[in-house]
Amino acid sequence: MRLPYVRMSETATALMAATRRCIARDGLAATTSRSITSEAGANLGAITYHFGSKDHLVAESLLEGFRELLAPALELLDADGDPAVRTLEIVRTLLATLDDRRDDAVAYVQALAHAPMAPELQQGIVALWADLRRLIAGDMSRLQSEGVVGGWVDPPAMSGVLLAVANGFLVQGVVDPEGPAVADLATRFATLLLRSRDLT
Repeated sequence: MRLPYVRMSETATALMAATRRCIARDGLAATTSRSITSEAGANLGAITYHFGSKDHLVAESLLEGFRELLAPALELLDADGDPAVRTLEIVRTLLATLDDRRDDAVAYVQALAHAPMAPELQQGIVALWADLRRLIAGDMSRLQSEGVVGGWVDPPAMSGVLLAVANGFLVQGVVDPEGPAVADLATRFATLLLRSRDLT
C-alpha cells in the first residue's frame, strides 16, 4: 500500500531535497530561503512560484521525505508469504532505510519538535500519521484474521501504539546512535506483538 504521491517538477523536487539536506546539516531554525535555493541551484523566486512560501516548502519537503522513508516498508504490507515473517521484515526494512537516509531521519525528528510552532507542518504530520494508522490497522486486522495476532488486540488502537513506538525508535536512533541497537529493540517488540496470539 502506498501513501498518496503528487508528481513534482524538477525544480520543485530539487528544492524539496535541498530543504531536507539544509535542515539535516544546519538545523531547522538556521535553514533560510537563500540557503535552500543555493543548495538546489535555483533562484530565490522559485520557492514562491512552486510552493507559495518557505513554510509551505519546509512542510512539504519534510513530509515527502518521510513518505519516501516509509515506502519500502509499506510495500511489504501487500507482500505474500507468512505474515509473521512479513511483519519482522517490515521492521528490518524500515530500519535499513533509516540508516541509508539518515538526513531525512534527522530532518523528521527536527520536524516533530518544530511542529507545534508551525501549524501547516503540524497538520501535515497529523494527516500523515492518520494515513499510517489506517494502513497499519488494516494489515493488523488481516494478521488477526489469520490467527497471527491475538483476538484481544484492537487494530486501530494498536496501530497508534505501533506508530508511537516507531517514532520513539526513530528519535532514539537519531539522538543516541551509539546507544542500544534500535534494530534489536524493534525486532524484539515485533516478536512480542506476534506472540500476543497466545494471550487470552
